[in-house]
Amino acid sequence: MGLLRDVDFNQTRKNAVNTLKNYRRLQRITGRSKIDIKSPIITDMPKSPSQGNKAEDALLQHINAESELNAIVAGLMSLPLTSRAVLYYSYCDKERWTNDLIGIEIGYSERQVRRVKEDALIEFAEAYKKGKLISYK
Repeated sequence: MGLLRDVDFNQTRKNAVNTLKNYRRLQRITGRSKIDIKSPIITDMPKSPSQGNKAEDALLQHINAESELNAIVAGLMSLPLTSRAVLYYSYCDKERWTNDLIGIEIGYSERQVRRVKEDALIEFAEAYKKGKLISYK
């Protein structure tokens, strides 16, 4: 029995991909206004009691999305430039890039991009929230 547990690299990569896939959605959420201000509609019709505060819920969603987005950016910024570029173009840019297009952009072949992406996903999993995405066997 060793001091370090064995890392499940395939599951760790899947965890990193799932986290990075949320980036575009989180960016859309944080791009919205924190609080939507609407004029109240006053009617004399009976109304059922509200179960919660919609403005508060929207604000909490915005704050949580912003926090998660900052954690993803911090994880990406700790990576080497090539790894960061491959993951950014793959999961964070508004346009969806193929490995071929990423390779053209950074001067690598499609096969090299795939290899860099595999390594970069592990690096991101280690960097994101101090290794929160790492899975063990």
